[in-house]
Amino acid sequence: MSELTRKTSKVTRQVTIQATRRRRRITRSVKAKAQIKEAQIKKRSCNRPWKIHCSLESKTLNISPQKIRTIVKTTLACVSHEIAIPHIREIHVLIINDARMREINFQFRSKDKTTDVLSFPQYSSKEIRGATAPQDAAGTYLGDLVISSETTLRQAKKFKVTKQNELIRLIVHGILHLIGYDHEGVPSREAQAMRRRERKIRKLVEAEKSW
Repeated sequence: MSELTRKTSKVTRQVTIQATRRRRRITRSVKAKAQIKEAQIKKRSCNRPWKIHCSLESKTLNISPQKIRTIVKTTLACVSHEIAIPHIREIHVLIINDARMREINFQFRSKDKTTDVLSFPQYSSKEIRGATAPQDAAGTYLGDLVISSETTLRQAKKFKVTKQNELIRLIVHGILHLIGYDHEGVPSREAQAMRRRERKIRKLVEAEKSW
């Protein structure tokens, strides 16, 4: 290898190293800015004054309305930054028995059987995420969450978890539906994204010390 070739090779390596370092600095800067922005959004969302309405038609679960509100509030704190409509600040949770759930499931989904949780969003997923302007600009409700107490208890026994943890799972699952997530009739990547989000939030809610 000639002296000129060696010098050229050395210069090329130095240029490549410098370019790589610049790209890394830029990448770190972009990531840092994105993390700061996300943190700011989450901080603002935590200040959203949620009003949580809780109705117990069935008391089979033997879990107080205050504890249910705490679970809902903690879940909402994890997802509020995903809600682009600033005036949304109310949610209704209804705990019912299997017979009532079967009626509602048949009325709204034409399925003549009970289920664990149903979500009735006030806004579409595009409206929630800011992709389209909401049609009802005055509405403060995120939606309604309906949970069967009897199915919750059966599933807790089946999955060998506490009734509280099963209730947390259903509340997290239902709220994700209210803000536009889905796992039925959607591409597999969207269903997987919902499952990942649900697992992450459940861990955070279950770790909450205020129970």
